[in-house]
Amino acid sequence: MFSNYKPRAVAAKQRGSVRKYLRSHVEKRTFGELIVIGKGVALTLLTVVPTVLAIIVVTNAIHDNGVVMTYLRVPQSFEAIGFSSETATQQLLDEISALNSQSLAAKPKTKVGDAHILEALASVETPAGSLDLKSVQSLIQRVLGKNLIQISGEITTRKEDNREFTRLRLRQNPGREVLIDVETSQGPQDLFRKAALNLLEHIDPEIAAGIYWREYRDEENAWRLTAIALAGGYPDAEKYALNLKSFILASRGQADEALKASDQARAIDPHFVPAEYSRAFALLAGGRKEEALAAAQLGVERDPNFANSYNTLGFILSGLGRNEDAIVAFKEVLRLNRSHVTAYRRLANIYGILGRPKEASEVIFNGVALVPQSALLQFDYAEDLRKNGRPHAAIGPMRKAYDLQPDNLTFIIGLAEAELSEGHETEALRLASIVKSRLRSGEKVGPNFKTRSDALISRLETKPALE
Repeated sequence: MFSNYKPRAVAAKQRGSVRKYLRSHVEKRTFGELIVIGKGVALTLLTVVPTVLAIIVVTNAIHDNGVVMTYLRVPQSFEAIGFSSETATQQLLDEISALNSQSLAAKPKTKVGDAHILEALASVETPAGSLDLKSVQSLIQRVLGKNLIQISGEITTRKEDNREFTRLRLRQNPGREVLIDVETSQGPQDLFRKAALNLLEHIDPEIAAGIYWREYRDEENAWRLTAIALAGGYPDAEKYALNLKSFILASRGQADEALKASDQARAIDPHFVPAEYSRAFALLAGGRKEEALAAAQLGVERDPNFANSYNTLGFILSGLGRNEDAIVAFKEVLRLNRSHVTAYRRLANIYGILGRPKEASEVIFNGVALVPQSALLQFDYAEDLRKNGRPHAAIGPMRKAYDLQPDNLTFIIGLAEAELSEGHETEALRLASIVKSRLRSGEKVGPNFKTRSDALISRLETKPALE
């Protein structure tokens, strides 16, 4: 109990001696001398502290991924609705963060820093002059061997056919290379969402590919970005891109090619656990069910604290018809990651197959409550409400799903039906005309939505007779 008494007593005595020493020196100094000393301390703080802060900020940005963003330039119309340069930039960064939060990929997520701290530090005036932040960046870059990429850009507007289009262009410095150039007539929120995903395509195509594949169900763009990631220039991306390629091939039923891609990912890194997941799906696609289950179980054994280990196991178990065991696996996914969209959807689907609609509805409701920015969950919730005889309640989440993914043809079909049931015929027929145009251009929908789209198009074509 008293073992630390003597050391503490000695430390206290030493602190007391230091205080007495400082007090005696202060008492001996004249007022003028104290002012000189104070100026010296202030000079040191003004010169050293901002420099240290600059080094910390720049080093942190380079250590993460070397990408920071300066404030966007915005038009007066944006400022009038509350989007200043600062808030518009932060909104774009927030959208990138939201995309990362939706990503279920094993690859570490990309972060884009806000460069306004750098700009503020660069403007600090010291007795030695303003900070030469470029020199600080150059020094850190030489030490860490990485380049700091600054992204700048502007938002502009134009009018066409009584519609206002907003356009966002981002450039990379050094080099002034145009990274993205996106335009929309759907308003600021849609512009920021599209720009965020477009930017992510350039700075981390594998993560963007995963988002297209898992959240947008857009195989074409997922495959395109996987090819870009595999083409080189993106360090550490190859094994993740090969793994995603394996998943896509397995979904097409190309089991041998899927297994080859999975094995290539494993060859790059024998400790890469997600290769067990892709292997399990490839084996299941090839009808090798017991081997698929063994691969999924090995994934759980190798990383029992990762939600995707149990997600893979749940998929394989449900593929084997072992739905009760699959329910246990998907519940474990949600215990480890309450934002796992796929687990909510799969769990609800299994409950539906088992004839347990109340539990299915509860799972979807919980998913929407915890992950409200998931367009897929919002759509599933709307569909569940519609099936349970609550079409009026379904209109809200259906509109939310459409707002989050306005180009999703399935969502357009669902929203057109919802608007029609609410008596909003003009809006419903506008959406139906979009459906008709896209289907005629060769776009496909699933068999169950084909019947629903045909009914909408039939309603659209009989509209003149109704008038």
